[in-house]
Amino acid sequence: MRLLFRLLKQNVSVWQIVGFIVVNLIGGVIVLAGTQALADFNSFAGGEDELMSKGCVVITKPVKSTNTIGNLMGLRPSFSKKEIEELEDLASVSAVGEFNTLMFEVKAAFAIGEARIRTDIFLDAVPDEFVMKDFTPVGESSVEWSATPDSDTIPLIIPRNYMNLYNYGFAASKGLPQLSDELVEVFPIKLIFQPGDKSIVYNAKVCGFSNKLNTILVPWDFLQQMNRKYAPDERNAPARLVLTTDASEFEQSIFDYIAEKEYLVEGDASHVRLQSFVYTLLWVVIGIGFVFSFLAFLLLVVSVLLLIEKNKEKIANLFCLGYSVGEIARCYQLLALSVDVFVWIVAAIAASMIYPLFSDFMVNVSPGFVPVSLFGMWGVAFGLAFLFAALHSVAVTSQVRRICRSK
Repeated sequence: MRLLFRLLKQNVSVWQIVGFIVVNLIGGVIVLAGTQALADFNSFAGGEDELMSKGCVVITKPVKSTNTIGNLMGLRPSFSKKEIEELEDLASVSAVGEFNTLMFEVKAAFAIGEARIRTDIFLDAVPDEFVMKDFTPVGESSVEWSATPDSDTIPLIIPRNYMNLYNYGFAASKGLPQLSDELVEVFPIKLIFQPGDKSIVYNAKVCGFSNKLNTILVPWDFLQQMNRKYAPDERNAPARLVLTTDASEFEQSIFDYIAEKEYLVEGDASHVRLQSFVYTLLWVVIGIGFVFSFLAFLLLVVSVLLLIEKNKEKIANLFCLGYSVGEIARCYQLLALSVDVFVWIVAAIAASMIYPLFSDFMVNVSPGFVPVSLFGMWGVAFGLAFLFAALHSVAVTSQVRRICRSK
């Protein structure tokens, strides 16, 4: 095999190989760094609101002066069936869910130090597929997102801004202690439901917090059954909708449509827009890297095929001497494999050295940012190396077989 390789490696163009290495290194570093950035951003963006599905946004209709008059007549701004169908028909929207509201009074009662607090609240629910169903409060086992009227404890998701309002407004002005997330998640809360002249008491447990919601969520089945049981004649058209997309981000066209219809985005709308922009930017960067890598792939294919063409007389003679197509092609396959693996390993090393500069910057500007492991990036590097090597192998074998058959 060594003698065969020495014979066939003649006429190898060193400059063509160097050109392939340089172009593929540029593309490889861009692809791997972009892939790592995408993985980090997925982790960071998903971690900011782990209780609602990714690619999820909540919209409402604005309250106008005409709505105020309508409210006095029992009319409230809500989404019609036609408006919901129009949202479902948008290309980037995979699902539209309706918020369902509890149709009778409910109070929350709890104690903070010496203070006993009892207040009216409102409860909403969305279908379970829009909510991540299992949560793990700090120091606790996982909490199941489900309940029925027969349950002892009702899980809750509350808005993050409720906590901020209490800690930095109410608690500060009343001299009450501030509450951490961990404390609230084990905090004893009573929910007192008051349909008509009845009073039904449940224990409640906060599962977590959401930046996308301005309401308190309870499980869908629980709220549906409570409404059917205690307020069967009460019906309201949905005043809020939740939209999701399969791509984990929303295209600008969605926000253009929302602006055109004068809908409002609940929670941090600017964050959702920024997330969409960053996702798009990262995919564009990765795409540019793949363009470089594909051009390098074509360059190496052309170089190896030209090398085979220059050695076609030797290849034909070797075939006549009894060497198989596989044995002859293996020399060129090993050349392509060696170059591919070398390039992607060097690209992974370079990306591993460059990327910490970006991650350190992100940690400084976003204290909650935690880079994910680089093992995934290395896995992508080896996967692409062997993918390109396999494609090169197919091209080489096909060309060698063509020459051998011509004899």
